[in-house]
Amino acid sequence: MNWLLESTHLPDRIDPSSLPIATLAYVGDAVQSFFAKIKFLSDLNVTQIHKKVARSVSREAQARCLEQILSQLDERELSVVKRALNSKCAKRYGNDADYRKSTALEALIGYLYLIGDRQKLMEILSASLRE
Repeated sequence: MNWLLESTHLPDRIDPSSLPIATLAYVGDAVQSFFAKIKFLSDLNVTQIHKKVARSVSREAQARCLEQILSQLDERELSVVKRALNSKCAKRYGNDADYRKSTALEALIGYLYLIGDRQKLMEILSASLRE
């Protein structure tokens, strides 16, 4: 999977920290879903894989994961999380705290992927995909 992390090259004019939160969350959702699918491949049954992935990327699971990793984030990562928690897209379902936190986790994952911080990305993906 390292090739996937190394093959994404953003044009020089794009700064991931300036991208809209909805865009970062969209990328983060795709990255987390992909890694979850790969992690659970050993089940060999698509239905079982789908159920495990759905549980792992649910807003409740993502909210719990964000709560667990918050103390491990640096200032720039916390900035992305705070922007996401207060974003318009995170408030799509009113004041649903789990939805806001899940959007924040997805945005953080998207941000880390786009800046190429593989170590932190893998730490967070591993934490988010614990069964």
